[in-house]
Amino acid sequence: MSFRIRFLPEDRVTVADGPVDLFLAAAQSDIWTEQPCGARTACGKCRVRVTSGDAAVTSADTRLLSTAELAEGWRLGCQLTLANDVTVTIPPQTRSTAAKSFGDDKLFAGGIEPTFPTHVRSEAEGGAVYGVAVDIGSTSLAAALVDLATGRVRGTTSRVNPQVRFGADVISRIHFAQEHPDGNEQLHRSVASAIGEMVSDLAQQGAVAADQIVAVACAGNATMTHAAVGADITPLGQAPYRGAFTNEVTLPASEFGWTAHPEAVALFLPMVGHHIGGDTVGAVLATGLDQADGWQLLIDLGTNTEVVLGSRRGLLATSTAAGPAFEGANIEYGMRAAPGAIDRVRALANGRLVAGTVANQPARGICGSGLIDAVAELHRAGVIADSGYLRSVAECEAAGVHPALIRRITDVPGESGAKRRVRFDGDVMLSAQDVRQLQLVKGSIAAGIALVLQHAGVHAGDLEAIHIAGTFGSFVRKESVQGVGLVPAIDPERVHFVGNAAGVGARLVLVDARQRTRAQRIAEHCTYLELAGHPDYQDAFVAAIPLGARL
Repeated sequence: MSFRIRFLPEDRVTVADGPVDLFLAAAQSDIWTEQPCGARTACGKCRVRVTSGDAAVTSADTRLLSTAELAEGWRLGCQLTLANDVTVTIPPQTRSTAAKSFGDDKLFAGGIEPTFPTHVRSEAEGGAVYGVAVDIGSTSLAAALVDLATGRVRGTTSRVNPQVRFGADVISRIHFAQEHPDGNEQLHRSVASAIGEMVSDLAQQGAVAADQIVAVACAGNATMTHAAVGADITPLGQAPYRGAFTNEVTLPASEFGWTAHPEAVALFLPMVGHHIGGDTVGAVLATGLDQADGWQLLIDLGTNTEVVLGSRRGLLATSTAAGPAFEGANIEYGMRAAPGAIDRVRALANGRLVAGTVANQPARGICGSGLIDAVAELHRAGVIADSGYLRSVAECEAAGVHPALIRRITDVPGESGAKRRVRFDGDVMLSAQDVRQLQLVKGSIAAGIALVLQHAGVHAGDLEAIHIAGTFGSFVRKESVQGVGLVPAIDPERVHFVGNAAGVGARLVLVDARQRTRAQRIAEHCTYLELAGHPDYQDAFVAAIPLGARL
């Protein structure tokens, strides 16, 4: 029998057919939450208030909440499993604002030194002036309309990068440019037109005249930046992998055909080099790695994952070729994070395997965050061994796995364990080969992290903070990325999801001249660690493959 979970203050409703984890249900209503201690019931910061319906009190609730709070309906969200009609209020401090965010207004608490000329501002219609901050991702584009006087965001928009029709990743797009005489021009036109459409959409959304938009600041990797500017991207695909520029590029916005003030400027954030682009520079800017007293780590998860170790003492970066598994490639039921993609998984104590999907649609595949969640949860429950081996029914029984979970395992008679699968809702399954693909991805990323730390002489336990960036990184649970050994197993309270940090960096540069100068300084002073041919890479990669491996 189905029941309804009502979330306040949005007044959104999730319908469930059986016991469901509260935060999983919240995600299905597009409400994102934080669990600072990784659901270890150590911090008590994920509290929610149940205002109607039954919600059992757990031992963790009684330990971390007062008698008065319990009587008022307060519970720890990470421990709350619901099985009947309830109304739940999720307070601001429990919410995550990382997903598709361009940062909050506190970014400019120290004042603003305008980036762009005052004469353009004074000529703008109505006196008020605006800019657009753009994150040029390989898969998706995101943009924000920003008030240049206050730094406040007036509206946001996003869309799929139209370049995907030329190739799913930067390598395939470089090949497209190499194989077609007008390849560079096609790539340039497609992304430049899409940015122009977003600029116009934002102006309409914010009731802003085109004449009031005086600047567009863009952050992207080296290939995306070169394509957006209109430069040849083919040198980025062959040794010595040097593009036409690394410094900041400024051009008249009119050259791109964007509808804006006649003297509007298009600015592209500076880059460290081929592997570390303006998006990573923007993310460093947004997270403040370059100004940190202690060592901090930035991990921009994606098909190409960038890793930056930084503090006031310096910046060291590397790039790992994680491959397209996070986007669903090479995964049997893999798909991008589109409606119907399993994006969150929980293995409950009663043996239920609960899967949430994007837009709360029937499950039809699994995306990157769901893959990490699934492997982490099945590993924790004993279905997957440290080695990554997916255990058989008999082996799970011997290991004490809950019978309800064991019933989800399918073996193919007469076949090896490579054909074994775990069944989710609908027809979606996780195979032994899928687990192996994730191990290869996490091995590559973890090896890059290990070598950066080794090169700098920094121990993982000494890290002041870990920042996980990227749109993909907005939806992954910290207990899962740590559970599979993807990131160092430090105190979860020091692990932060920073969402669209590249977009925040573009917003900072757009508004404040001091941040623009700082971005150039970051690009100039960041050292790049090349992993190709590194004498310790293979050993680091092999050591990172087991799910039980810890950095």
